[in-house]
Amino acid sequence: MKLRSHSKRRDGCGFLVLTCLFSCLFLVLNSVMVVRMYPVLAALGPGVLRHRGVEQMMMFVGPVLLIFVEWWLVDTIVDGLGYVGLRRTGRGPTSPRRPDIR
Repeated sequence: MKLRSHSKRRDGCGFLVLTCLFSCLFLVLNSVMVVRMYPVLAALGPGVLRHRGVEQMMMFVGPVLLIFVEWWLVDTIVDGLGYVGLRRTGRGPTSPRRPDIR
């Protein structure tokens, strides 16, 4: 009796390492983007954006919020591509699946 399929992709240490690496990359890119864009937005926006405390808060919170948006986009794209792959193979979301016995 075969309990595991070796061709099935599993989450594990590699998945966690890649998630951490991409999150760090996203954080660095988001920080650069917020540092470059915030002064422009503060000059065009209301006066409250030019206060030092608001600026510090946006410099910290902005990149972190953008990480959530980016991972939401990644999940949406991966789910969409997965659905296209199921459609190509003829397996739809209603087709029966065998339970994964570990």
